[in-house]
Amino acid sequence: MKRLLSITIVSLVLFSCGEEHRENYTSLDEDGNIVISDESTKILEEIQEDYDACKADESEERECNRFTSEAICRFYQIEDFKKGEEYVTYREIKDVVTKNAGSWEPIGIATNQEDLDKAQENANETKATIAFDPTKTNHVAIILPGSTSKSNQWGMNVPNSASFFVHKADSYINKGLSYSFTGPKGIILYTKK
Repeated sequence: MKRLLSITIVSLVLFSCGEEHRENYTSLDEDGNIVISDESTKILEEIQEDYDACKADESEERECNRFTSEAICRFYQIEDFKKGEEYVTYREIKDVVTKNAGSWEPIGIATNQEDLDKAQENANETKATIAFDPTKTNHVAIILPGSTSKSNQWGMNVPNSASFFVHKADSYINKGLSYSFTGPKGIILYTKK
């Protein structure tokens, strides 16, 4: 009995000392639509404040180029985009998801409505999900939990997203993916397994 009590106490201490794992990424609004939870919104707002502060203090372009990987890790509580204690640059995110020994998998392309829907579904299941432009820009957007919304620009329903731009002092949370990219052509969607 003493041994069981000791194990229980040690377990409680270890659990309470570790980072709390968030499980309520989404909630339902009055109409029954999936929306990002208040807790997740607060975390995203903190991330956006940190980004804005980084950009305001930036003396050279791209000083904040590790911020997207930090935001993905902080929001989805993963470590995939870290090398030691440092976060990878936005240009390295593509290599992590395409060459990371099978811990990430492609969903498809942003020109396909089913792939966009799957990206939103995965984010709603708290699987880290991203969209990126594999061309010279390597821009990355984070797919967030929530609902798809109609994009007149793309002529499709697009997932909820966030983005922290490297080349301009701009960021957003809780907007459609089309806010991050001018068009769906060439945009690839990936999710963590």
